[in-house]
Amino acid sequence: MDSLYNTYLKMLTTPFDDPSSDLPDISPEDYPALFALADRHCTLPFVLPYFRNTGLYPQILQKSKHMMLNYYQIDQFTRRTVSLLEKHGITCFVMKGISLAASYPVPEYRKLGDLDLYINDKDAFHCAEQILHENGYLDEEELSDHHTTYRYMFEKTGRSFLLELHYRVVGVYQYKPANQLIDEVFSAENLKAETQEINGSSYHVFPPAEYVFYMIHHMLKHYLYSGFGIRLLFDFSFYLEQHAQEVDFAKIHSWCQKSHILHLYESVLETCRIYLNLPEMIDPDVHYDLSDCDAFLSRILEDGDLGADVSQELVGSHSYKKVNLLTYFREGHLQMKSTFFQKQDAVRFCWPVLWPITFFCFLKNTYTLRNTTFLETLQRFKESNQKTQLIRILKTAIPDGVAACIYTSRNPVSDNFSSILCWISCGFRWTATD
Repeated sequence: MDSLYNTYLKMLTTPFDDPSSDLPDISPEDYPALFALADRHCTLPFVLPYFRNTGLYPQILQKSKHMMLNYYQIDQFTRRTVSLLEKHGITCFVMKGISLAASYPVPEYRKLGDLDLYINDKDAFHCAEQILHENGYLDEEELSDHHTTYRYMFEKTGRSFLLELHYRVVGVYQYKPANQLIDEVFSAENLKAETQEINGSSYHVFPPAEYVFYMIHHMLKHYLYSGFGIRLLFDFSFYLEQHAQEVDFAKIHSWCQKSHILHLYESVLETCRIYLNLPEMIDPDVHYDLSDCDAFLSRILEDGDLGADVSQELVGSHSYKKVNLLTYFREGHLQMKSTFFQKQDAVRFCWPVLWPITFFCFLKNTYTLRNTTFLETLQRFKESNQKTQLIRILKTAIPDGVAACIYTSRNPVSDNFSSILCWISCGFRWTATD
């Protein structure tokens, strides 16, 4: 791993106020790069003490104060929104946000973006939408297959905040067994709410095993399409350390195997042990290759917090050992078959017609939806394939002709012919949000 990354990780995990700690030795010329890295990963409060005698200290202090202020504003927004729904008899689950921040040594150190609530009862969800509209929550236009988005503005301050109201916990996979398992685990019949006290208020949250399972799928979505920063690893590590005694790890293993993300769970768990001080006694029989963990974390640190512009990303249906022209053709062919046919061998005489149609749609999406070029898209495909190789997902999950990409269009089939073309174009995604 890059020496700068090693220094940064020591800064994050070394208790600064512990005189017995082996504090990292930082070269003066490294401070600007370390500042940029911490800023990109939204971890400035963690590294603030190390910059006390540098010219960067005032800037980091100001940004840290802003993050802490934002924590209390999101806390207020969460309290207001959940209370409004509960007042009308609607039960919702608080996801991420202040719920995971509560596991941090200093909750205010976790960067918060928006409020995520989950309602797994269809009638209650529609009722909640109506209540939000009636109380000043405005629709925020966004394509998603698992939540609707609202913006609310506080009149006194003029500050506005986003609410993502989820009817599914994560986006839909084309790999149906994973969808079925997630729907089952987080269904109204099976999901039993737990109560979490946060800053004097009580909220419904997922039970520990379900919360860990959700975090892994949430990481997978970001890892494949946009990358994710170290914040999601901190969430996982701090939460697991606090709730390890309550987690049914046999359930986690079974669920991860069925949805074919066990290798991701293993890599995340081992990476948190090696680099974020997660105790070895937590799920001690699970391990992962150390060099792969090193490469996995290096990629995460390169990506930054929740990664780059996801609109340009393209993820295939397999993990290929080698990507070449034949690979691109095979991928397009598999996606075409999974889109048009229930049976792989049906209507073979149509294939020569559908190949150019699929390629045309791919080019259309490349320049209109992904806003990039043909060559850049193919290069990104190679990079995404390297990601799936690293954590060994997808390659065992998908039979030929069935894609495992994630859709994020809420209604992939519409009456608009252009939308249909976008949908069939090799199964390539529209956009992703979280």
